Amino acid sequence: MKFREHLASGVGVLGLVVDAGIALASMVVAVPVAFIVSEVGKDRAEARRQRPPSVPRESATHDLGTVVPYRERTGGH
Repeated sequence: MKFREHLASGVGVLGLVVDAGIALASMVVAVPVAFIVSEVGKDRAEARRQRPPSVPRESATHDLGTVVPYRERTGGH
């Protein structure tokens, strides 16, 4: 009976060790991935801030750089 109790305790401890190893491994993977995702988000936000303002919807820029107003056709007007 004593042998079975020791075996069951050993298996229980081994299960806890495996669970702790899985938790550590997931942390080792999750932390760098979260850092990379955060940096990509910062880079995208910075790129959006540095982008020149877009041309208003009511005008179009031609090849020569001149801006010509136009209106989109809608309905039967």
